[in-house]
Amino acid sequence: MTEDTQRVREKILSAVNGKVSFKYPGSEGDKHGVLTERVVVESVNASGTVPYWDVVDLIEFKDLKEPMWLRIGYYRKPGEKLIWGSQTTITEPISIWKKILVSAGKEKKWFRDLLESVMEELDK
Repeated sequence: MTEDTQRVREKILSAVNGKVSFKYPGSEGDKHGVLTERVVVESVNASGTVPYWDVVDLIEFKDLKEPMWLRIGYYRKPGEKLIWGSQTTITEPISIWKKILVSAGKEKKWFRDLLESVMEELDK
């Protein structure tokens, strides 16, 4: 890992324990929570000109019945500026993520194969 990549990872991870807010359109309201955990994975940009980092976030919304939510997003770094690139993300309670993954795994063999491959990796 290069020194620059390490600095970027540290900056991305520095958001952990910080506030998170979602502003929904119209009168749907807002959500306010805390980013409790984050995983950073260096990504590959097909054109290779701008580096990307994917993130998996665990966000706590204390005021909700199901407070732990998962968000997947990304950062990009064109030039010297690190930018949150996920203006639109999927952020759902853990139970909904499970429902999504199970539904996709039941419906699509390629997705089930991916989940099985992931489990094999975890067992190594």
